[in-house]
Amino acid sequence: MAITLRQESDSRATTKGSALTFSELDNNFKDLLDRATLIVEDSSNSQATIGTTSPELKITGTGAITTSVSTDSTGGAVLSINADAAVDINAGAGITVTQPDSTGAYTIATTAISNVVEDTTPQLGGALDAQDNNITAVGLKDYKEPIHALGSTDSPSISISNGNVQSVTITSGLSLPAFSDAAAGQSVTLIVSGSGTASGTGAYKFAGGNKTLTTESVVSIFFDGSTYYASINTDFQA
Repeated sequence: MAITLRQESDSRATTKGSALTFSELDNNFKDLLDRATLIVEDSSNSQATIGTTSPELKITGTGAITTSVSTDSTGGAVLSINADAAVDINAGAGITVTQPDSTGAYTIATTAISNVVEDTTPQLGGALDAQDNNITAVGLKDYKEPIHALGSTDSPSISISNGNVQSVTITSGLSLPAFSDAAAGQSVTLIVSGSGTASGTGAYKFAGGNKTLTTESVVSIFFDGSTYYASINTDFQA
């Protein structure tokens, strides 16, 4: 049997033009076997060796992913990994995904705004927490202030976090406390049911020195950071 070896410049190939010894022939076949070994590594650096005992690299798709193998014009193998046009992409609100065109490209467009200024009719889906940040140049229309009920007590605990309008029912008098979360510039309107005398715990000053509460009274309190200025309005009549 005659065996003709190609004349290659690769250092591992035999370029001998005359007859080969058994050892030389054996080395050539060993080189062919060595070339048939392929190491495949994934992104986690896990490796698998494809050699002569298992000469197969198999790539399969699942779901909307399919694979195919073809041969190009030079005889080389071409592995194609394709995404089915029905693949589900969770775009989210304001984002439109156009399924792949003839080249397999996806088009993603968004109608979401990039700045609040772009939304001329903004609406909130829930409560807005400004986290103690200032809101400037605001015009308010059709607004209301929730009324937080403190229940029946002559010594209520006033916390601004409960709202700026609060109500309380007294038995014989009203002892006004310092706000539990006091900060300069805070104010509270306190609707008082029941008659008696008001007093203040801390730096309270009453307008005109009036501390008398009738059956229905409205106490307005403003805190400037050091003093609580309180004014009592009474004698509400139908």
